[in-house]
Amino acid sequence: MANVRDFGAKGDGKTDDTTAILHAVQKGDDGILHFPRGDYLITRTIPVSLTQFGRFSISGSGGTAKILMNGPGPAFHLVGSHKGSALPASAVDVVWNKERMPTIRDLEIVGGHPQADGIRVELAMQVTLQTLLIHRCRYGIHLPNRNRNVVISDCHIYNNAAIGIFLDRLNLHQINIHGNHISYNKEGGIVVKASEIRNIQICSNDIEYNHDLKATQSNDVFFDCREGTVREGTLVGNTVQAVGTPGGANVRLWGDKEHPNAVGLFAITGNLLGSQTKVLDLQACRGVVVSGNSIYSGYQHSIWAENAEHLTIAGNSIDHNPQYSGNSTDQVMLKNCKNVNVQGLILQHTKDATEPVTASMEIVGCQNVNVVGMQIENARGRGIAIEGSTLVRVSDSTIRGKAMDKTYRSAITVSDSCRQMMITNNFLGLGSEGRFLLPRDRGAASGNVMT
Repeated sequence: MANVRDFGAKGDGKTDDTTAILHAVQKGDDGILHFPRGDYLITRTIPVSLTQFGRFSISGSGGTAKILMNGPGPAFHLVGSHKGSALPASAVDVVWNKERMPTIRDLEIVGGHPQADGIRVELAMQVTLQTLLIHRCRYGIHLPNRNRNVVISDCHIYNNAAIGIFLDRLNLHQINIHGNHISYNKEGGIVVKASEIRNIQICSNDIEYNHDLKATQSNDVFFDCREGTVREGTLVGNTVQAVGTPGGANVRLWGDKEHPNAVGLFAITGNLLGSQTKVLDLQACRGVVVSGNSIYSGYQHSIWAENAEHLTIAGNSIDHNPQYSGNSTDQVMLKNCKNVNVQGLILQHTKDATEPVTASMEIVGCQNVNVVGMQIENARGRGIAIEGSTLVRVSDSTIRGKAMDKTYRSAITVSDSCRQMMITNNFLGLGSEGRFLLPRDRGAASGNVMT
């Protein structure tokens, strides 16, 4: 091992160890840069050329070593030469023989400069980052340019000034992010921007409180595909929660309405999601499945879907635990969407709304929407309000207002601008406007039971 102490590093938190660590990288001959227990102050980036130094690992003695990055840029910058895909045949011999699986593990990195970052990796194959604590930096883990087959696991990405894990104008296939704590990163926990991503798996993480009360927008998970694309992925088995902030969302998938296929083929499944202005913000995406989630405290909206296509929302619970304090609106909005199935959704309002709303669920300007087997209890204003939409069916559902609630108006309303409506086999609660309003010649209603 290239023990940095053997090359003059003091590890006392006061001496600038940059030169000694650079010397260890240059002169070490077994590919392991080892930090014994201590606090290592650096003022410049430690660059590692995988082409030059070969198979490389950085180790921090089971987490007892700390890097104090007091300069701008990343503490460690690993650069390879891989320009191929994830196909085995696309990696040239130098990648397989010298560069594969660069690893950083068991290390703490603390930022001491406004532009200090934790780790930056590019043009690498099979990057493996494990058991790290990265905090008080700008970016925790920064992946730009091109990488393949990345694993980020068992890390604490905590309290960074900008983004925890940042996929930045990155071409990447296959990334697994699992078993991490990613929290209190002001500009986002996991953010993808202007990238080309395929096969992204975000599983079993605690992704919390990634917000800035002074910002106009906060996100725990944000795929910004107004440039670039993200497809083929999952957000499964995570806890994603925050604090209500202006323009905030727990999970935000944004495409471009002029190119609505940019983000999608994505499953959001089995998560606990909540405590934000919007829980799910799905705009101009395609092929998204939202299933089996417990969604709570969408202070304005639990689900906002706009300009989305081929959207499945199934088997979710939307609730606000009555033992929790505060109000929560928890509205579901489908706007200018097409080919949508909402099935087996339970939406129960147990708290007062944050602000007045038209309905618990609005379907506006949509085409070909099926709402089947839904329960809306204690509906706000109206249960479901449908406006300017075509080919909408509401069936086999229970929609009722709260007892003695004078603001409850109707279970279902349909505007004159709608056509080809079907309202069948529902339990519908009586409100001040009746059970449902379906203008003449706008569709059919049958088999409904009034409660």
